[in-house]
Amino acid sequence: MEKVDLVHEMSASHRGRHERKFIVIETVFVIFAVFVIVAVPLLGYQVIKLRAEVEILQEEAAQHGKQTVSIDNLLSYFTPTDGVSAERIKRDVPSDEIDTEEPKLHLTFSGLPIELLRGLPGPAGRDGRDGRDGATGAQGPPGPPGLMGPPGEAGAKETEISESPLLPEEEKQALIQDIETYIYKQYKQNITHGGATYIRWGRKWCNNATGAQTIYDGVAANGHYTAHGGGGSYLCLPNMPQWGRYTDGEQSANYIYGVEYKLHANSPFLSDNSKPLQNQTAVCAACLVENRSSSIMVPGWLNCPADWTTEYQGYLMSSHPTNAGRSLFVCVDEVPEAYTHGEANGDGDMWYTVESHCGSLPCPFYVQGRELPCVVCTK
Repeated sequence: MEKVDLVHEMSASHRGRHERKFIVIETVFVIFAVFVIVAVPLLGYQVIKLRAEVEILQEEAAQHGKQTVSIDNLLSYFTPTDGVSAERIKRDVPSDEIDTEEPKLHLTFSGLPIELLRGLPGPAGRDGRDGRDGATGAQGPPGPPGLMGPPGEAGAKETEISESPLLPEEEKQALIQDIETYIYKQYKQNITHGGATYIRWGRKWCNNATGAQTIYDGVAANGHYTAHGGGGSYLCLPNMPQWGRYTDGEQSANYIYGVEYKLHANSPFLSDNSKPLQNQTAVCAACLVENRSSSIMVPGWLNCPADWTTEYQGYLMSSHPTNAGRSLFVCVDEVPEAYTHGEANGDGDMWYTVESHCGSLPCPFYVQGRELPCVVCTK
């Protein structure tokens, strides 16, 4: 009986040991299963996070032009509390090998090596902001002259200011007036490049009071009063001639003579400058006015038109109507002078005062037998 009890006791002890061993194995299996269920997703999350960090740093390195990329700092977020031991293996990836070489990262988990591969390169990042402008540099030397360009296109057709729809009529007229005034002032300033010339018959000098300059002085001359040919216009011959090629003697018989005054008792001229004038050679002077460009002799007037300058006043003279040839009318100064060294009463050509004759002339504006005045004007 005691043996039977001992056998039963031994069987029960043996079964108890097996049950405890089974419980231990079952507990270990449960712990391992729980560890796998918890650790594997955590490891996967860490791997995904690591790959994201690698891609971000590589992209920043490419944007900032870095030559190498170190991955030592990519594992710094692993801590002992993660349950994962990380073994860092340094690997610098040259930027010029990123597209051709696959960088690798080696980790160990529970003594087992885990190899992580870098993903494909991401798209290129956006351009960075423009840098600030640099300081202004010193001015360089002038460049060489450029080539002449092609001719420009024809300009638009000129439009008169009066046709412009942009201005009221009063403003248009004022603008036109201003433009005309400006042009006239510019014209007067630049007129010194030219000037007006005239002959002052009966005087040896020009009127300095009007700004006239004496170019030269001389004597009045023309062909003989009996000649049917030859010259018919009066000339102001200089007192001192300049000879060119010549042959002394009478070859052409085409002569020029001095002009003498032939005055009647009621002469309109003043005799303050020369006494007497009768049968004396008439004088003349060539004059220049630089600041005016036009000159005119007005017969029948003593005063110039408005805006004109009076150079001198006088009376009309010409040759006698019974002379063989015709001649021009000239305006002789009202206070004439005579050439004192000439031969008196040589009768080459002669000047007589000119009188109006009613008929074709409108009388009573003109008076029968009245001496006609004249005036020389410039502008």
